[in-house]
Amino acid sequence: MKTVIVTIASISIGLLGGCKDSAQSGTLIGAGGGALAGQAIGGNTKGTLIGAGIGALGGYIVGNEMDKDRQKKQQQQQANSPVYQNDMESQRLRAENERLRLQAENERLRRQLESDNDY
Repeated sequence: MKTVIVTIASISIGLLGGCKDSAQSGTLIGAGGGALAGQAIGGNTKGTLIGAGIGALGGYIVGNEMDKDRQKKQQQQQANSPVYQNDMESQRLRAENERLRLQAENERLRRQLESDNDY
C-alpha cells in the first residue's frame, strides 16, 4: 500500500516539470493529493480513484483561477508601462494630425467650390 502511495506521489511530482501553466500543475497536485487522501480515508482502490478525480477537479479550478489572476496582472502592468503609454500617445497624436489634415483639406475644397461658384 505504501508503495502505491509513494509511486503516485513520485509520478505527480515528476510530471509537474512538464506543466505549462498553473491549471495543469494544480490538476496534477490535486490528483496526487486527492489520491493520497482517498487511499487514507477509503483504504481501497475505489477511494483512491474517487479522491484522485475530486482532487484533480479542485486543483484545476484553483490553478485556472491563478492563471486568470496572473494574466490580469500582466495586462495591468503592460497598460501602466511607459512604452505602452508612449505608443498610445503616438496613436492619439497621429489620429489628431489626420483629423487636422482632413479639416484643412475640407476647408480648401470649400473655398475652391465657393470661388468656382463666383464665376
